[in-house]
Amino acid sequence: MGLRSWVTELFAAGDGSDDGGAETEGELDLTVDVSRRAATITDHYGLAADDAQRLAEVLDAELTREDGYARTMIVDRVTRDLDVDADLARTIVDTEVASVRNLARVRRFRAQSDGDVRFRWVDSVGTDDSPVCADVRATIDEGGPVTLEELREAIRAAARDHEAGTPERAEDLIPHESCRHTVVRHLEAE
Repeated sequence: MGLRSWVTELFAAGDGSDDGGAETEGELDLTVDVSRRAATITDHYGLAADDAQRLAEVLDAELTREDGYARTMIVDRVTRDLDVDADLARTIVDTEVASVRNLARVRRFRAQSDGDVRFRWVDSVGTDDSPVCADVRATIDEGGPVTLEELREAIRAAARDHEAGTPERAEDLIPHESCRHTVVRHLEAE
């Protein structure tokens, strides 16, 4: 096993993800609240309600496939089925998949814990060097691992400070569009 593979597995915590190609999820429950996600897509991206609903349904169907999913295939389907510009489709899919994955990770970490769960915010694939996420990481590095609500507040605060930030998406763990950071559970050394 190479160093990159070891580090990737360490941050993935066994969820089977890779660096952006086809992904399998192992224990992650990637369910999509279709009506909530559709409303978010309408509000955030300005898509018509019917298109946003259809896009949320596509996300739900693709992310829950037994054989995994590939973001590029979801983008192609959205572009084809909804007549959405390819760049916008890529932004929506990347952003919403990241949100669904992060929320699923939080649910899994909470289910595995006996109560107090603390989190860190990490760049899972080494490609997201956004100032927004750098600020979120700095907040956590300075104060230590955070609760879910503290993470959401760190995201909200950092996103407010940057033009590309999306403070309104803090509940979805999205500090900016196309974010590739992920939430990881902090474990204390024994």
